[in-house]
Amino acid sequence: MITGGPGTGKSSVAQAFTTLLENAGIEHGAIESEQLAWGSPWLPDAQAHEQLAAICRLQRGYGRRLFVVVATTETQSGLDSLLAAIGAERSLVACLRAPGGVAAARILAREPERWAGRSALAAHARDLAEAIPRLPGVDLVLDTDGRRAEDVAAELLAAYAG
Repeated sequence: MITGGPGTGKSSVAQAFTTLLENAGIEHGAIESEQLAWGSPWLPDAQAHEQLAAICRLQRGYGRRLFVVVATTETQSGLDSLLAAIGAERSLVACLRAPGGVAAARILAREPERWAGRSALAAHARDLAEAIPRLPGVDLVLDTDGRRAEDVAAELLAAYAG
C-alpha cells in the first residue's frame, strides 16, 4: 500500500512503481482507493473499504497476487481498516512524505482555482505531512521532496523485493 498526505506524490509514484513492475514482468493490479469514495457527498471510509474488499477478492480470483493500493490514511484506525479490506497475506505499507509547505504548494499548483475545496485541502495537507508517516502501521517512509517519482518508485521496489 502506498499512503501519505495529499500532495506527497502518491499518484505519480504509483504510476512509476507499476511501470517498474510491468517492465519486470511482475503481474499486479492497482487502484487508487479514493476513486471508490469520490462524489458528493464523499462516501464514508466504511463504504469505500467495503468496495475495496470486493475488488481485492476479484483481483485474487483473476490470479493477481500483488495488488497495489494507493490511499490517504489519516489515522491508525483508517490504516487498519484499509489493510483489513485488502486482506493480503503479506503487506508493505509505504508512506510518502514531503514537507507540509511543499505538499500544500503541489496541491495549489495542480487543483483548479475554481474548486471550492482547494485551499482547505492545501491546509489539511500541511497538517497531515508529519502525522501520517508516524502511524504505527507504516513500514517504510520515503521522502519525495526534490526527487523524481521514478527514483522513489525504484526505492519502493527494492524494499518490496527485499
